[in-house]
Amino acid sequence: MAKENYTLTFSDDEPAPIRRLKDGLLRAKPEPTPIHGKTLTLSERLFDDDAVILDGPSSHWVRYAADNGPSLEIFWEKFRELGIWSKPGGAPFLCIEPWRGFASPADFDGEFFDKPGVMQIAPEAKEILRYRIAIR
Repeated sequence: MAKENYTLTFSDDEPAPIRRLKDGLLRAKPEPTPIHGKTLTLSERLFDDDAVILDGPSSHWVRYAADNGPSLEIFWEKFRELGIWSKPGGAPFLCIEPWRGFASPADFDGEFFDKPGVMQIAPEAKEILRYRIAIR
């Protein structure tokens, strides 16, 4: 089925602007969200400008489903971003990825350690990030 037959439904409203990539780097300015309330209507054209990146989503789960049939639910804990992407121009897949970090900003020219979004854990400390995928 085409992406237009599917929607992503978030656990919470997602009104915040999204981030996008250009040539593999994070664009300087956020963009208006294509999410209406809790719903992101999918289309092949949605990914013409690369991934849809939620930087600090309100939600902790999302459901991927068509009007009929099974759904896929992805739950996450302690991830700070959510990347949703597919190959620009069309592809028979959709990636829904909880992230902890993202691509370098287009104007960033520093050390990796100083890059925005890098997860830093003190020596001998640990951080537990979880995700779960359910098919219903």
